[in-house]
Amino acid sequence: MDLYSYFYDLVMQIPKGRVSTYGALARALGDIRAARACGVMLSQNPDPPRIPCHRVVMSDGSLGGFTHPEGIKRKIELLRSEGIKIENGKVKDFSKVLFEDFKTDYPLKKLRKEQEELRKKVILEDAHPSLIGGVDVSYSSRNAYVALVIMRDGKYEVIGEKMRVDFPYIPTYLAFREEPIILEILKKVDDDILLMIDGNGILHPRFMGLATYVGVKNNVATIGVAKSLLMGEVREGKVYIGSQLVGQYIQSGRKKGIYVSPGHRITLDSAVRVVKKYLKYKNPEPLRLAHIYANKFRREDNA
Repeated sequence: MDLYSYFYDLVMQIPKGRVSTYGALARALGDIRAARACGVMLSQNPDPPRIPCHRVVMSDGSLGGFTHPEGIKRKIELLRSEGIKIENGKVKDFSKVLFEDFKTDYPLKKLRKEQEELRKKVILEDAHPSLIGGVDVSYSSRNAYVALVIMRDGKYEVIGEKMRVDFPYIPTYLAFREEPIILEILKKVDDDILLMIDGNGILHPRFMGLATYVGVKNNVATIGVAKSLLMGEVREGKVYIGSQLVGQYIQSGRKKGIYVSPGHRITLDSAVRVVKKYLKYKNPEPLRLAHIYANKFRREDNA
């Protein structure tokens, strides 16, 4: 979904003479975890005269940032021109001018429900695909550069793609940002593939991380490989959410390791075995190469 457009429509609901907050906008999207993403989307405002991002302030009435050559000075000018009083870097009578009455259908709540429904379709049994690959995405503003590395008889093939991003990074919603991007590059692969993905599989609050979401949506075998622990508890190298075993920690670097979880159409034991087979450095080779090439595509496009 195009969450950017939805968000900008929310911002345009803030009337003159009123202000709102990053948190209020995040709640209107359906999850307070989107507050930081709201700030990112405001900084990428494509049409400032039409989308009044200057009317968004911090939860205590302080002004926050403003992407403009004159910075916060211009934000103060715009707010004062609309009748908002500013004193000591804060909105005066903040509670009286605060706007939170957004008309919204809370899209992030709908996406959470989708994840919960898809969870019923997860298969944690081995599918034995003929190919092994890794995929990673690099970003420049709203452009995404994705690289898919396919391992073939000791060699590898690289497929690249550039796409416009319609969904910001929001914790636990990475699937909705990257799945459409990964889908486009998967269309170029004819053979059945086991895909390593930089993200989590079932190691996720809704057991539907990026790797699992990609797998279920596209009927492809996937493994999640994450650099940090999103949630859960590590006991003797195994990762649990409550009493459920969802992943395994593998010491792969000098200081920190990786967290492996099954995505779809594979067991945890097989996921760990495949990752270890391709582990030369911190990340398994298909993912390490995909990361290198995704960044290479981004640098070349922005040179």
